[in-house]
Amino acid sequence: MTNFLRNGSLFAFVLAALLTLWAASSAFAVEPIKIARDDVALDLSGAVEIYRNEGENFQVSTAPGPDGIVRRIEVEANDARSTGDWAVFALANTTDQQLDRLIVAPHFRLVNSGIFWPDLGSTR
Repeated sequence: MTNFLRNGSLFAFVLAALLTLWAASSAFAVEPIKIARDDVALDLSGAVEIYRNEGENFQVSTAPGPDGIVRRIEVEANDARSTGDWAVFALANTTDQQLDRLIVAPHFRLVNSGIFWPDLGSTR
């Protein structure tokens, strides 16, 4: 009987630990890429997280600010035909000056020509 209780409590502990880790993993914010004034170009392809079928509204946690607070932002699709696929990345300005940057796609694809990457020429 004690082996059953011991094994049952061990199983319950492992299950609770796994559920806690799973819940915490979805709450993490996107890790920011630090940019500086003299940066010419940054490759964001490894830093982009793709979320599929999330609907017309999408919420994501921000990276912690200088005060250490993690906030949440929400964006909304501007087209009712949106598939609900969202690409998320974060940039961190490590200077005390405002930085203006352009985000460009180096390889433009025709509509419906890509399998893994979004069709940058399609109507959004």
